[in-house]
Amino acid sequence: MKWLVPYCLLFAVSCSEISYKEPQPKGVKSLAEMPGKLHGRYLVSDEEGSTDTLIIFNKGYRIGNDEAAALSDSLVLKYYKGFYFINIRDDVAWYLRIVKQEKNGDILYMAMPEATSEYKGGVFKDVLSRDIPVAETEVDGKVHYLIDPSPKKLVDLIRKGYFSEQVFKKIN
Repeated sequence: MKWLVPYCLLFAVSCSEISYKEPQPKGVKSLAEMPGKLHGRYLVSDEEGSTDTLIIFNKGYRIGNDEAAALSDSLVLKYYKGFYFINIRDDVAWYLRIVKQEKNGDILYMAMPEATSEYKGGVFKDVLSRDIPVAETEVDGKVHYLIDPSPKKLVDLIRKGYFSEQVFKKIN
C-alpha cells in the first residue's frame, strides 16, 4: 500500500516533489486544532484499490492502525479561501497537501505530481515554471524543487489544476 508514515499524510513525500521554504500559505496564521467539521472517519483508496481508514480528530489524524500524527511545529495546518493547507516539514523544506471539504462531508485531497513526472506533454516542473519560478537546489545529494507563491498565487495554482485530486469518502 502507498500509505505514508503518519507524519507525511497519505502519500509519501518524495525527493522530486515540489516543496516550499515556509508553511503555506505564507503570512496566514496556523490552526491549533483540526476543525470540528473535519472530524470523523474517511475511506481512503490507493492506485491498486487497497483501502484504509483515515480518522481525523481534534489534534491530528491517524491512518488505519498507524501511530497518530499530531499538529506540531513540523505538521502545520492553515485555512485560506475555503482550503485547508497541511504543511509537512522535512530537514530542508516544507511539503504541502491541500484538503477541501465537500458539501456531502467527503474530503477532496490534493497534492502536486512529482516534479520530474510527465504532465500535459512535458515534465511537471517545466510546465509549472510557466506560471511560477521553480528553483532547483541540491542538499546532501538530493535535488529539491522549490516554489515561493503568494497566497493568491497558490490558490491560482490550485484553480489552474496543478494539484491532482482524490476523494476521501466520509464514513457515517
